[in-house]
Amino acid sequence: MGTIADYTGGSILESISKALHFFDSTEGPLTQDEKGQHLLQNIKEFEPLILSLNQAAEYICNATSIAIGESVCRALHPESALTESVFLNELAVAMASVGKARMATLEEAEECLQKSSGHPLIISKVSGRYLEICPSYQPYCVYRQAEKRGLHCLQRKI
Repeated sequence: MGTIADYTGGSILESISKALHFFDSTEGPLTQDEKGQHLLQNIKEFEPLILSLNQAAEYICNATSIAIGESVCRALHPESALTESVFLNELAVAMASVGKARMATLEEAEECLQKSSGHPLIISKVSGRYLEICPSYQPYCVYRQAEKRGLHCLQRKI
């Protein structure tokens, strides 16, 4: 499972980069592939959920701290569409303290996500709690690439 230390220290970028490289270097469905299944287990630890804008706003409203920072997609692929993640609670504070995000208001966080309409919002668990909301960018989103290769990891919040 990804931890706050993985995010603040940057090892989350290395892990996701390796996963995306694996997707790029293989072809076809990965449902029967041993490495694919291992990757799926790692991804499922984040328990990613697809959210509506209203559902994302609920998480933001209930947060004690909010920060906005560059999404993993953008950090790994600067040529990608500009997307920013919203970090919540202790992840928000930690990311801001290492200069990887800026503290934000509820309104700024909601506006950030609204600007990314057309990109599905995905919330991920970090250190066992839902702390990152990202407007996923299809070509570089590890979750969406996994889905494309038959590794079903995304659930919809009901």
